[in-house]
Amino acid sequence: MEYATKRIDHDLISHQVFLEKLYNKNQTTKRIAEEFTESKQVDFIAHLEEHKVPVEFGIGLLTQMALHKRASVPTLVGILRHHFDNSQATVDMIQRCLEIGLVNWDKMTQTFTVIFEIGQAVQDDLDRYQYPLPMVVQPNTVRSNNDTGYLLGSGSLLLKDNHHEDDICLDHINRMNAVRLTLDMDTATMIQNQWRNLDKIKPGEKRYDFERRKKAFEKYDRTCKDVFETLTMHSDSFYLTHKYDKRGRTYCQGYHVDYQGNAWNKAVVQLADKELVE
Repeated sequence: MEYATKRIDHDLISHQVFLEKLYNKNQTTKRIAEEFTESKQVDFIAHLEEHKVPVEFGIGLLTQMALHKRASVPTLVGILRHHFDNSQATVDMIQRCLEIGLVNWDKMTQTFTVIFEIGQAVQDDLDRYQYPLPMVVQPNTVRSNNDTGYLLGSGSLLLKDNHHEDDICLDHINRMNAVRLTLDMDTATMIQNQWRNLDKIKPGEKRYDFERRKKAFEKYDRTCKDVFETLTMHSDSFYLTHKYDKRGRTYCQGYHVDYQGNAWNKAVVQLADKELVE
């Protein structure tokens, strides 16, 4: 099977490596955990050791609370249970963390709430770069279920926890990955992005959840512009990588740049190699 000839530009390759390292550096839980393990203001590790809380568990709890801001008992136990493989032991250790001031308890909402948050600069980087960016060079040819097309590292061509080594159509992934795309910056800057159901609270929705949805959109809209600028810094075109879900449906691996998103997302992404249709 023949695919489009790769465009080789050493400057673009260097920029692509930079983008992939930027993503690896800003994988959410790892980056947040580092904020606590390497903190200069509070020695969290010493505090955990002093109070006989397993360091990995304590840092995990701090990370999850910084990420989610608030969590119910079942939610937090479900997230942290793997540390003990026992729900009651997990509950007991969360209670211990509450007693030593790592988390708050809101009696009114019956939820744990965050005390220690990450810095705004780190949060901004996570918002921009916690998801893999499109590629500014043509993706590598995928030859197994463990290839992704990116230059560094490996992964899975199956979404979520559905990886297997059975046959999947790699040719289709390679064809999709080889399509050169570009951003319509006129649309991106002059047309307002919109998400549905942000004008009012949905039936049965709590005010907190409504405000959270609005903030999520505002953050997404803001960081889209930053990602577009980073992506187009050295090239006016890019490539999206693709994966299968467990039913064999193909999804492009874009978050801020996504031709399968809402109307605005679809309008922003265009084919770079255009042809007149007659």
